[in-house]
Amino acid sequence: MNPSDKDWLENRIYASIGDDFYLDRDEERRVKEEASAKGMSVKEVEVMLRVELEKLGAVSERVLVDELEELLRQFTDVDKLLDKKEERDALDQVVIPASGKKKGLDPRVAEDYVASFCRANGIKRSSDGGNKKVMLLTGIAIVIFVIVVSMLSLNSSTGLGGIGTAVILTQKDKAVIDDQLRRAKLFVEKAQYTDPPENSAKACLDRIMQIDPNGQYRGNEVKAISSGIVSHYLQMAEGRALSGDKGSARKWISRARLMNADRELIAEKEKDLGL
Repeated sequence: MNPSDKDWLENRIYASIGDDFYLDRDEERRVKEEASAKGMSVKEVEVMLRVELEKLGAVSERVLVDELEELLRQFTDVDKLLDKKEERDALDQVVIPASGKKKGLDPRVAEDYVASFCRANGIKRSSDGGNKKVMLLTGIAIVIFVIVVSMLSLNSSTGLGGIGTAVILTQKDKAVIDDQLRRAKLFVEKAQYTDPPENSAKACLDRIMQIDPNGQYRGNEVKAISSGIVSHYLQMAEGRALSGDKGSARKWISRARLMNADRELIAEKEKDLGL
């Protein structure tokens, strides 16, 4: 691989995983397709992927799914049964981040794959945990949807950080905000800014905005976290734009907009980068 192609591929891989340290299967496919169009072999790309993922402590969804499948086969090849402990052990093995890794397999992907594997191979699951997990995830999705709709309504009437009707905050409200701020800071440390949606800094900040839309309590800290994430995304967008990859730059701009903060700054950066 020539130096120019190597530099391009390194930048392309980083653009795919720099936000959440997680390379999903669709994004890996796109990387390989784009690299192939430039004349690179699949073997070269896979070697570079392994090197860069290891360097950054990131993970490949495809590799983790393959590992999960191998575990499921070990547990079920003989008796065609997946009991509660075996299912839990298999999921823990891939969902909990391995040593040196910042992420594990997305729990939704893991659960879907277990269900699909069992259906395809005639495996009986002795646990109803799968249904409970699906119900839990559905509930989380509904909560997120309600929060997003509430935020859109709020932004259309007052704008983020605008002055609307004062909200009377109880001690319980403040305790929830304290906890959500603590969690948001932890997610920032893990680089889980906006993804996965239900376990990210954005989800915590959205919850706070739902309780305290005018930032009456610890509003400066909320704003600082949002602005810090926006700033990170804009830096990524600038880096990709300067390297000539405007498609990736637009992707980072879109992620910055998810934070519903610093809209003018985002618009100015988009204009400066010619996006």
